[in-house]
Amino acid sequence: MGKHLLSSKKEKSRSKELLSYLIVILCAALVSILFRIFLFEPFIVPSPSMEPTLMVNDKVIVNKFSYKYFGIERGDLITFHSPIDNNKDLVKRAIAFEGETITLKDDGSIYINDEKLERDFYNPNDKPIYREESYKIGKNEIFVMGDNRNNSYDSRYFGPVMETEVFGKVFFIYWPPSRIKVVN
Repeated sequence: MGKHLLSSKKEKSRSKELLSYLIVILCAALVSILFRIFLFEPFIVPSPSMEPTLMVNDKVIVNKFSYKYFGIERGDLITFHSPIDNNKDLVKRAIAFEGETITLKDDGSIYINDEKLERDFYNPNDKPIYREESYKIGKNEIFVMGDNRNNSYDSRYFGPVMETEVFGKVFFIYWPPSRIKVVN
């Protein structure tokens, strides 16, 4: 009878230990899921439209928290749901905001409300070629452009992006190792 009691205690002890491991694993998974949903998300750059700032297949971390509380500023790299294909997410640079008029000049310059944008963010190796045109940015809209202006499908083609479609701000490249850096 003593052996049976000892065996039963060992089985209960193993069951408790197994249950505690399972609880730890479930808690870690829950924290990881909540972390990804509300704070940070990995993202793979899908196209060359942001070169040389971001290269195709760069793996970046998107901050999903700070932009909601501190807003989006001109020049921020934002991630958003494509206005053309709901299954695609894109990354572009925020250039103009609600109430502003953006004018693209055929000399490659950009004006916001008739003031030349001094920091244009384009790839310095490729002078942008624009059709001269202006856009008035509507309520809750953001005009976005890729840094690789001559090879970017952006607001010049699909129009401004609704703020509600933005889900984060790129802040860090973590892969490949040779490109690890904080992104401005």
